[in-house]
Amino acid sequence: MIKSRRICSYCLMLSLCFLTLTAGPRASIAQELERYEFSAEKMGVPVRVVLYAPDANRAENAANAVWKRFDELNAALSDYDPESEIIQVCRQAGTSDEPIAISADLRKSLEESRLYCELTNGAFDVTVSPVVKLWRRSRFFNERPPEDVLARAKANIGLDVWSIDERGVKANEGVRFDVGGIAKGIALDEALEIVQNIGIESALIDASGDLRIGAAPPGKIGWKVGVASLNNEPVFYCELENVGICSSGDANRYLEIDGVRYSHLIDPRTGEPLTRRCVCSVIAPTATTADALASALCVLGGEEFVNVVERVRDAGAAQKDGEFLLEFMLLQVKDDSEPPYDEEEIMTSVTPFFQTELSKKKSGNCGR
Repeated sequence: MIKSRRICSYCLMLSLCFLTLTAGPRASIAQELERYEFSAEKMGVPVRVVLYAPDANRAENAANAVWKRFDELNAALSDYDPESEIIQVCRQAGTSDEPIAISADLRKSLEESRLYCELTNGAFDVTVSPVVKLWRRSRFFNERPPEDVLARAKANIGLDVWSIDERGVKANEGVRFDVGGIAKGIALDEALEIVQNIGIESALIDASGDLRIGAAPPGKIGWKVGVASLNNEPVFYCELENVGICSSGDANRYLEIDGVRYSHLIDPRTGEPLTRRCVCSVIAPTATTADALASALCVLGGEEFVNVVERVRDAGAAQKDGEFLLEFMLLQVKDDSEPPYDEEEIMTSVTPFFQTELSKKKSGNCGR
């Protein structure tokens, strides 16, 4: 579930490609707006803001507002900054019977995290941090964590070790939160809302390959996005607008002990790393939903995730214009496979949108 600051190699992330498309319904306003692009390092990853605005002043104001918001969220949610709010809360865990008061930003991230933990049967869980740190340590010593230490860490994972209400959050001693699997999704959604409130509709925010997409660029049918693969090249390109699309996965980062390949992705339910290579892309109405569920699907695999999709639907999540929207593509290979992978080696679980795009690729109609 934990992405270890996302997929280390950006070739596994959603890649972005802006290409000229045939002019569509928005062609009439193509001359009124100019394309602007801004970039900065935020929340530990490269972030890009690409937008179409009537003038440079409005574009710069939008980008600066986005950077400010990213910094605010990082101050609340960072698991690397020792002064961040979430780390301060973890230090207080178990020290009082009373809930710890928290900011609106931390509250939102924890409430969303708890929701997706419930919907995924624990495949997405922000309390997995102690186990993740143990397995990171294993990379240096090239051995499994001691079983007694691992068992103690696993005892601090799950919905029953913490709670949240209107007063704040309460957690058992030893509980550590890591919202890295959802924080960038939240930041992306808020960034697009900021840009839209400034009056800019055609915009795209890219946080290390996770995307929140607004209206299509003038004269185009969508933003052209390359979808993550297990090899260096995207599986295919597709045009998208007004959605979030995020990727999670593992292909190159792993640890091998006694002939067993352990991924950097951890299953919170077992405390064990995955031993298979996989990458998952999810399209949803928000980047928050796409971010959390991309992580969960990698843990769950294709069959179990079908039930999760139904729970998400029943919970009223992933709604766009009153309709349910959740598309995913999970690519997996057998444990003994080695990159680069042939198409015959890759096991694919897809929903209709991605199946259509795969069919276009095979027929030669999905070019770059």
